[in-house]
Amino acid sequence: MHQPTAHPPLHLPKTSKLPWNNMVDLRNDLNAIRIPVLVIGGGITGLSAALFLQQQGIPFLLVERHRTTAIQPKSRTIDVRAMELFRELGLSHTLRDAGKAMAQAWGILQGTTLVDALNNRASAAKAPPGGLGGLAQLQPWAAGSPESICRCTQDISEAVLFETAIQRGGDLRFNHELIRFTQTDQHVLAVIRNRENDQDLPVVADYLVAADGANSLVRTTLHASLTGAGTIANFLNIYFEADLADLVKGREFSQFLVREPEITGFLLSINNSTRWAFHSKFHPELGEGVSHYPEARLVALLKRLIGLPDLSIRILSVLPWPLAVRVAEEMQFGRIFLAGDAAHTMTPYAGKGANAGVQDVHNLAWKLRAVLLDGGDKRLLTTYQTERQSVGAFYARLSGEMAAPDGLVDEQKMVGQVANLLGLPNYVYTSEAISGKPVADQDVPYFTGQPGTRLPHQWLDETKQQSTLDWIQGRFILVVSGPLSTWDAITAQCTRETGLLLPVYSFADEQEMHSWQTLTSTITGDALLVRPDGFVGARLSSALSIAEIVQLLQKLGAVSE
Repeated sequence: MHQPTAHPPLHLPKTSKLPWNNMVDLRNDLNAIRIPVLVIGGGITGLSAALFLQQQGIPFLLVERHRTTAIQPKSRTIDVRAMELFRELGLSHTLRDAGKAMAQAWGILQGTTLVDALNNRASAAKAPPGGLGGLAQLQPWAAGSPESICRCTQDISEAVLFETAIQRGGDLRFNHELIRFTQTDQHVLAVIRNRENDQDLPVVADYLVAADGANSLVRTTLHASLTGAGTIANFLNIYFEADLADLVKGREFSQFLVREPEITGFLLSINNSTRWAFHSKFHPELGEGVSHYPEARLVALLKRLIGLPDLSIRILSVLPWPLAVRVAEEMQFGRIFLAGDAAHTMTPYAGKGANAGVQDVHNLAWKLRAVLLDGGDKRLLTTYQTERQSVGAFYARLSGEMAAPDGLVDEQKMVGQVANLLGLPNYVYTSEAISGKPVADQDVPYFTGQPGTRLPHQWLDETKQQSTLDWIQGRFILVVSGPLSTWDAITAQCTRETGLLLPVYSFADEQEMHSWQTLTSTITGDALLVRPDGFVGARLSSALSIAEIVQLLQKLGAVSE
């Protein structure tokens, strides 16, 4: 892995009511770094923000206080929607290959020891053909995307994203820390400390993206109002090495739950061979801390958990963490935006923490481009909170509901929510960046081309390699129902009046077109105006006037007024 270049970092706050913290006015500091977007946090949300900002052509600076990307596995699943976004970046195959050691890590076991649980079950539940989409009840949902769930631990996925962002020219400064910040009507001002040499670096940014995690300094400084269940339980994440390949071969599993008087927690497979993580419940409210769990105690606990007293075990790292649900009621504070765990901390039981963060910054990146580079109205940025806060709150609340009273996962509730856990974007955006509403009489309008829903997926070739989603590439596009010639004159006129080169797509043959018109309830001459995040901004008719179409493009942020 590359070590981040020893350049300056940055971080920032929110409203004009924030204290200046004895800061001089950095706007007049000739040594200040000036950058359109400052990203705080180099976890999966911050690294995804870097890649999406690169896709949109926006210069940025990313600052992360740690020296490296994640050293523990953390999140192990990239859901369908996040994989669609990584597909757009050309990374879906890379991530699948990087996480292939977890490909068979499915199924939840319970028992007094892992040995007993495996011996009492002939074979753990493996992934059905085609991933979860192989389950009959989920096939209609799985058919809605060209992607499927990917198993890849966060230490591996973050390394992939980091390397890619560096290769694509990103300025990522690890071992740098936000010291203080404020904002004015025009800028975010921050002081970043290089932890290598204790040098302080002033930064002036147009906008700040706070992706600094569940304990977000930015969110705390902004005094953001939080809702949610708070801390439900506390766990020690014990990441360890033990050769269990022969024990689990042919009986691979995802989780092993143990609920015994002397030990409660869940064992996660990292590669179903030598790497494992045990999350052991512990009680800091009673004065317990990591120091109460020396290596000898941990090794004894793990041998008891597994049921092999002579097993050789090497502890790799131990980190405490709270099982908690906390949701920020606001995600935008002036020129500062909260994303990922900083905006919605959730339990791991829905598998949506990291994935929601990826989707947050994808939604935000194109809007920042519209304002920073395309002269769009700043009011477009307010739709970030409108569209993403409710989605993050839903998944955070769901993750909390899936926790049993003892803090472990409630399997029955997980099974009951399996369709929601796939990660298909089964929600509808309603904001000023959407024109029109989905038809009210449809039970599930999510993938039928209705305004505010993600563009429907349809394969474009018999090999099922190219999808309609592959047309988007972070741009506004027009998907025409019928021949392209229907819209040639219209788009040419729009280009002359606005300067926008709007890519226009249609289908190669009559069968594909018929399938599309049936799916979307469109007729020849209709078109879907699709936003850069893949959501349908409006349904258009070729009977609309040029003035009406230009007005729609302005409303959605495609062109300036």
